Parts: sequence; structure tokens; C-alpha cells
Amino acid sequence: MMKTYSILHYIGLILCLFASDKILSQQMVSLPNGGCGRILDAHTASRSDGGFLCFRVGKEAANPSNMTDSDVNSFGSLKPGTGVGAFCSMYIGVESKGANFPANKPIYIDFASDGFNFNPSFNAGNFVFYKNGREVYRTGINGHFFFDFGDNQERRIIKIIPTATWDKVRLEFGELIGIGFAFSQMRVYNILSEYYTAPMKFLSQPSDRTVAAGGSVTMTSVVDKTDETPDHITYQWQVLNGATWTDLSNNANYSNVTTSTLSLNNVPAGFNNNQYRVVAKSSFFSCAFQAVSNTARLIVNSVNTPGIIGTDQELCLDINNDPAAFTQVSMAQVTGSAEYQWQRSVDNITFVNIANATSEIYDAPPITQTTYYRRAVRSVLNGNITEYQNSNTIEVKVKKSCLINCIRSNRMISTKLTH
Repeated sequence: MMKTYSILHYIGLILCLFASDKILSQQMVSLPNGGCGRILDAHTASRSDGGFLCFRVGKEAANPSNMTDSDVNSFGSLKPGTGVGAFCSMYIGVESKGANFPANKPIYIDFASDGFNFNPSFNAGNFVFYKNGREVYRTGINGHFFFDFGDNQERRIIKIIPTATWDKVRLEFGELIGIGFAFSQMRVYNILSEYYTAPMKFLSQPSDRTVAAGGSVTMTSVVDKTDETPDHITYQWQVLNGATWTDLSNNANYSNVTTSTLSLNNVPAGFNNNQYRVVAKSSFFSCAFQAVSNTARLIVNSVNTPGIIGTDQELCLDINNDPAAFTQVSMAQVTGSAEYQWQRSVDNITFVNIANATSEIYDAPPITQTTYYRRAVRSVLNGNITEYQNSNTIEVKVKKSCLINCIRSNRMISTKLTH
């Protein structure tokens, strides 16, 4: 005997298919897949599992209110089911009553899917946006065409920027005619009006720098400012002391330690091989964000000691006025590669460079007056050049007459003997 149904039964069925619930909104939540966001300010939820002409076993549109509740692990579910599909139109959605959401502002959907599809038809999952009941924007997420042997997508954040104002968003599955299998489920955990990633990401990282001792240099690291980056970012530069990262403070050698660009001033040679990094922080209501930059090394190019050259000499114009080559008693100690410049002076006050005298040792030409010599040394490293530093000074004294003095000092003295 065929069972008959009253009009009230069908009305009840329709009411079950199009359920509406009040939503908790605008709450800040930390998401298990990373980041933090504000729940979309939606006030009603609705669903449809396809109506009377969609004959698919296991089809389901369930729990739309979970998409904007405070439980970040609950979700709204859309299952196309298995079997014959004709004029199937399923959805789960939420809506704001009154105010519209702005155009060209991102919305973030916490989404995942899994399943198997083997359908000789076109089946699609879309996020569709409406205003006053009229579709204004659509974007696909789970398109199938003919043979799709899987659509497993890990839980992730989908960023969508509707180009028109809207007041309702739905996850929809549409099928005109289809015969086959579709064991699949699309899950929406959260719909967010704001979303901030954790950790934050850097647009630029600090890099190794070389500076001459006593010079100045900067290091820079900037957080990438996107829609998913909180405002009011703070920076703190640190130096590695042993195995401990220590916050820097502004002093004679450091400035701007709480900005994106650290300045190192009057750098001592002892800073050579120091390691630096910056910690960026921000917060958004109850959510805290942090990012730690790469490590950068400081190379201080310096002349640790200019070395020691030869000893004083004394020459005589009437014997030999050619100085002996100046030897190196000890080598210059530099961070990079040493460059030399020999200098001379006749008063031991004003020194001038000697042309082409750029080696470790120097053999001076003959001189006619007392002259002073020294060797200037500088270090070159990674294109960085230090100031010259001077060695000890050698005095080469010149006497005009040494032979006459020698003869005079060695003259014969005779004494007459008498009987």
C-alpha cells in the first residue's frame, strides 16, 4: 500500500532542509593549523541538501552554524553522496542581516576536503557570494571533470577577495545531470573576516656585513606587511653571547636597536665575528605573533698591529750614502689582505708617500741628508678598506765626512830621542 504524506509533512521537511541559527560572532580564535583570526560577523546560517530532484545516496549538508562558531575544530559539511544526480544544488552558508561586507576586502575560509570521484559529468564546489539574494561573486575550489581519482586537501586557509559588496556566503555543490560515484566531503571549519599568520614572515633578512674598525654599518630585516600581518610590529635586535642571545641596548656602539634597521657605530675590532639577529613581535587581541630572523655575522676589518721594520742606520757621504734595505722584524697583523705604503720625511714630522714603494720591505736609494722612513699598512677585506696605520720610524743619519775624521784620529805621533 502506498504511503501518503500531508502538506504539513512536506512543510516540515522543507524546514529541516533550510535551517537557520543565531551565530556567535566577532570572536578572536587561535587556529590549530596556525595563525589567528576573527570569526566572521554572521547572524544566520542556512543549508540545503539538494531538494527533491537530487537522488544521491548519502548526500548531506550539515552544521552550517559551525562555520562561524567559537569551536575552531567544528565544521560545516557538504557531501554530494553517491548515485544519480539531476539538478542537484546543495549548499551550506551564513549571512549577515543588515550591514554588508565591503568589496575588495579579503575573507579567509578554513577549508579541507577528501574523497573519490568517478563521474562522467561536471561537478563543482564553489564559494558563492550574494547581496540581497543575488549572486555577486563566485570562485571555484573543487572542480571535477570526467575522471578525478581523489580530491584530498589538507586543512588550509583559502583567501578570497570578493569584488562586490555582499551579505551572504555559501559553499555550494552543483550538478546538472550526473551518474556515478562521488564519495567526498567538503569541510568548512571557520569563516574569518580577518586572519593573521603565525609566525610572521620576513620580507628581507639581515646579511653578513664587513666594516673597518672604527667605522659604521647597518643591518636591516623587515617583516613582510600583507593582509595577514598584524599592525604595530616591534623589533628587538640581539647579539649572541656564547650560547645566549642577548637583547641590545642603545649605547656608543649600537643605535636603533628596536627598529627594523640596526646601526653599529665606531665599531671596535673586538666585535669581529659577532652574530646578530632581530626578533619581531606583534599582537592582535588575545593572539601573539613572533618571527625570528636569520643570523648575520659582523666582520670587522682591522689592522691589529702594523708590524716592526729594521733599525736606525748611520751613513757617511764620503764613504757610502746608500742605506741598507729595510728589513721586517715582525709582520703586520691584519684581518684581510695587507697593503703597504712606504713614506719618508726629512724632519720626522711631515711624511710623504714614496712612489712605487708598496711592498713589505723597501730598499731606499742613496740620500744626502738625514732622512726618516716608516711603513704604513692597511687591510682590504670584502671590498672594505681600513685606514693606514704606521709602523715604527727608522732614522737614517747622514754625516758629511767620515774619512777625514778617521785619518785624524789615526795620525802618527813621533818623539825625537836625544842622547
